[in-house]
Amino acid sequence: MTASAKSTHQTGQDTVHDTDEIDPEVVAAVERARQAMEAWRPLDQDSVDLAVAAVAWSLYEPTSARELAELAVRDTGLGNVADKITKNQRKTFGTLRDLLRARTVGPLDAEPVNGIMRYGKPVGVVGAITPSTNPAATPINKAMMALKGGNAIVIAPSPAGWSTTSAAVERARRALQSVQAPTDLVQILPTPVTRKATADLMKAADLVVATGSQNNVRRAYRSGTPAIGVGAGNVPVIIDASADVDDAAAKILASKTFDNATSCSSENSLIIIDDGGSYEAAVSALANVGGHRASPDEAERIRDRLFPGGQLNRDLIAKDYTVLQEKLELAGSPADRFVMVEEPEPGAERPLTGEKLSLVLTVYRANDFDHALNLVESVLSVQGAGHSMGIHTTDPAQPDLAAQRLPVVRVLVNQAHTFGNGGSFDNGMPFTLTMGCGTWAGNSISENLNVSHFINITHLVHTIEPDEPAEADLFGAYWQHVGHSPVTEEC
Repeated sequence: MTASAKSTHQTGQDTVHDTDEIDPEVVAAVERARQAMEAWRPLDQDSVDLAVAAVAWSLYEPTSARELAELAVRDTGLGNVADKITKNQRKTFGTLRDLLRARTVGPLDAEPVNGIMRYGKPVGVVGAITPSTNPAATPINKAMMALKGGNAIVIAPSPAGWSTTSAAVERARRALQSVQAPTDLVQILPTPVTRKATADLMKAADLVVATGSQNNVRRAYRSGTPAIGVGAGNVPVIIDASADVDDAAAKILASKTFDNATSCSSENSLIIIDDGGSYEAAVSALANVGGHRASPDEAERIRDRLFPGGQLNRDLIAKDYTVLQEKLELAGSPADRFVMVEEPEPGAERPLTGEKLSLVLTVYRANDFDHALNLVESVLSVQGAGHSMGIHTTDPAQPDLAAQRLPVVRVLVNQAHTFGNGGSFDNGMPFTLTMGCGTWAGNSISENLNVSHFINITHLVHTIEPDEPAEADLFGAYWQHVGHSPVTEEC
């Protein structure tokens, strides 16, 4: 079947697009989505917010959160049920908080700003690419944001997570029905989700939001459709000599072990500054909370077995620590929760430099803060540029230096990185499961994905009092610098 990749835009105006051979099931899903958007008109903020809250409750509700967490772990073998329940609820609750505080429909401003009034409009049908690591939380998080903008969404999940995502979508559709909103505002591609079907959805949608593999992100940007993608995670965290090492160790433990390190915001490298014994003090604090310090023989086995042939071993990622202890033949005690492998320096030829998606932390020793920043840059040059980094310190100057120098979108100070990076109730970052990483990672946004990315804005422009400065106001500093005086021409 031959179909236009995009037919009639959400505004009702005809648009012209290249004609491609599109999977008929994708064509049908996108057409149902467009019809659902038409049926949802005219939009008003209260009705939109009610639909968003309904979809949020479909995942947040305790029984649903647990059932979908259990299904996710059973289907994918990634993470653990208790933490996926927390993720399903905490991310949903935080995202709903942010969304209900925003205006997205009709006038966005109470009064004109500089003579301009802004009006929110839908972007259209959103094609959402979602990963196996969060097969319930990520699609519902995206669905909530899409609906808040008055859009419909069609989800292409990871094949491994399809049954979990399908169950989450079915709950969301029932929730929409309960508030008299069209159920086809939220859909999922049928199984099996093929690479072609996913690519076709990217072509047919009005906006693509791709979370997951970098291959999918690159395909999204090549699709010809406006796209938002994410960069690879590989978070390095500095422990400064001034840090409260016990506090840092507790936060790193909680963050690193959450959902067995499935999060892209999970710490992957620690750079510990060695100043008068501070390195050993930090390693000791980490050991006290359950960090096993690998012996040289254990470190060699970890390198070989976690990255056989240089590729990450999928049989070991996101597994319980007891599995790693057995498969990697690690000593230690039953109280151990993760393993620390000390490396001399980062490098492309050293596999533990990159993201490990497992309860393995690479540890580097830094001579001073400048050396620590050099090590972070080296880690990010291998993987993770643009994403984020963290620092534990009591020196207020160090975070500022890191933020000015490093090629990352987010620098977290004295926080459990997994919990703070994608939004937290004690920082100002928007709640999300999709981290824009800027041009450092080939991304179109350098912030957390949020509802502003799901609306178009019409600007109503009135005249204001003229704001035209004199030439000297704009060129004066330059004239003074070059010793130039303006030439006045007589008429």
